[in-house]
Amino acid sequence: MRWTVTMAGVMGLAAVPAHAQAAAAVDVVAAVQRLQAGSQSVKVVQHTAADWPYDPRFREMPRGACRGGSGDPHLTGVARLGGGGVVAADVTRSMPLGECHLKFLREDAAGGDRRAADLAKVGSAAHKVRGVGGVLYGAGPAYGGKSWVRLGSAPGGAALYGDQIIDVFDLGTLKALVASASSSKSGPTVHDADNRAVKTWGYRGTTTFGQLFKVSKPFKQMLGGRLNPKYSRITLHWGISTDLSGRPVIVQAIWRPGEGYPMQSVAVATRFSWNVKATDIKAPRAGGTARDPYGDDVIDVFRS
Repeated sequence: MRWTVTMAGVMGLAAVPAHAQAAAAVDVVAAVQRLQAGSQSVKVVQHTAADWPYDPRFREMPRGACRGGSGDPHLTGVARLGGGGVVAADVTRSMPLGECHLKFLREDAAGGDRRAADLAKVGSAAHKVRGVGGVLYGAGPAYGGKSWVRLGSAPGGAALYGDQIIDVFDLGTLKALVASASSSKSGPTVHDADNRAVKTWGYRGTTTFGQLFKVSKPFKQMLGGRLNPKYSRITLHWGISTDLSGRPVIVQAIWRPGEGYPMQSVAVATRFSWNVKATDIKAPRAGGTARDPYGDDVIDVFRS
């Protein structure tokens, strides 16, 4: 099943049967607190639609020469919750780039562009990222090879976030968004990370990068602790769909800053499945150290 992220989905514009409107409200904050207390594991599948600025070199290529690749990140994996939110995560991420895009990035890298060099590695193959015990690990071409390497100290959720900028399992973030929601009502039936139909309750709203930076510790960490004032007014449309017990099933985020920004628009849909059998996430045997690539996550291009 191909999942697409649309503004209608984020803003909750899908039709809802009249009888569903009478359903009792759910409490997503209380549900997440229970999930944390129970150290619950969750399966994650995430799709991102990223609108990168147009590279004029594409005009110079022969017709039909630039096929393949999308540059849209895709992530799958599992995470474990605990006190404070995500305490461990193990994911595989890919951002398939077409041959022409890779060619241009390598040309820029040869000229000394560090971000282009990193993006060429990230976009050439899938790579693995694991956060556990306060340490972030990586494996794959983006990190120098197939063996695991240690990337440095990081919170458990660091492996899971960076394309998705809303950490629904961080209570500070969640409470602030729910308190400011413009809509809280019964939602349509959706499909979770295992493509199972789930009846939902939906929260919807808008915020800004600046407001999210103030209330969300994970968002601050994604940005390296500093938000460029130019980006503080970027409007973020968000949506959280839960099952009828309050457990998050879909988290959506869209921001469209337009021209003059590192990316013109981003749309992210993260889907969760509960009651999954997940092996314990343990620290891998790391054969060395490496740095986390610049541009590994979409939000990296907004870092100061």
